[in-house]
Amino acid sequence: MATATRQPLDAISGPPFTPRRAPPRASPPAARVSEVRRIAREWLLPSRSMRRRPGPPALGLLYIVAIAALGGLATYHVLLGLLAGVLYLHNERTRLFLRTLFPLVLTGVLFDSMRYYYWPGIEGRVHVVEPYRFERTWFGIGGRTLNEVFLERHWPSLDLATGLAYLGFAGEYVGLALLLFFRGRADAARTFARCFLLVNLMGFATYFVYPAAPPWWVTAHGLGATPMRILPGPAATVRFDALLGVRLFEDIYGNGIDVFGAYPSLHVSYPFLAMALAFLYRELRWARVPAVLFFALICLSAVYLQHHYVTDVVLGIVYAAVALAAVLALERRSAASP
Repeated sequence: MATATRQPLDAISGPPFTPRRAPPRASPPAARVSEVRRIAREWLLPSRSMRRRPGPPALGLLYIVAIAALGGLATYHVLLGLLAGVLYLHNERTRLFLRTLFPLVLTGVLFDSMRYYYWPGIEGRVHVVEPYRFERTWFGIGGRTLNEVFLERHWPSLDLATGLAYLGFAGEYVGLALLLFFRGRADAARTFARCFLLVNLMGFATYFVYPAAPPWWVTAHGLGATPMRILPGPAATVRFDALLGVRLFEDIYGNGIDVFGAYPSLHVSYPFLAMALAFLYRELRWARVPAVLFFALICLSAVYLQHHYVTDVVLGIVYAAVALAAVLALERRSAASP
């Protein structure tokens, strides 16, 4: 019987196996530094390949010139016009930021422009008695409006809570839009911005179609007084200022425009939209309960602080719901079209 010749093991299996080492992973601090550098490059370095057009920056300069010609040019007008041009020209990331949130900017521009035509547009058409009587009939308590009840019954803790809510009613909305953008959901942030623009356009239009005196004006001047050109009043927010020893709300409302813009309450519209959109996007599921609580607080604040009737609050919710439905429907139709 033939005997097989035994071969050395290395002749059969080849050279001994040497395991390959995985490249060393960056430590968490080093990874964070690398991510910060990447983000900084995306935002700070100008683009070398992006096509640039002079039109949008020219519109920013035209805005500055137009405000200067109309009178009342302020530093924020110049900064807004120049910043829009810089964001458009700098790189792809800043241009996307401007395009996504431009409806927010446009809303501010439209509101600021109202100071040139607001009073001529509502002269002699302000409704004082009708909103009050409607409120007392449908939402009255013991023959008085809820605003009149809160004039007698108010508490420092609630003054503080409602004042803080009134300071943050728009900040919550804009903050959630920015959060979505920086988390890579520019589409969702764009929906936020479009809803904001549309509900404001609807509200601004109502200010002219049906200018209505707010509760604080009725308290200060009475139902029989003739509406006059005055600055918006801080109403019961002065109690917040007094608690903290500041003039915050007095300064804010001292620069206001829409004295007789009670219908609808946009103070309520923004938190309602924020709450509804938080339930629409998974990225905001952590914000759903806080958004519901903040919305409820704003509804109370609008009436408690004498800025709106309950009627205005209901209208603010209706306007926001209509704006949201319209924007979502248009976006679905746009996505479905080739």
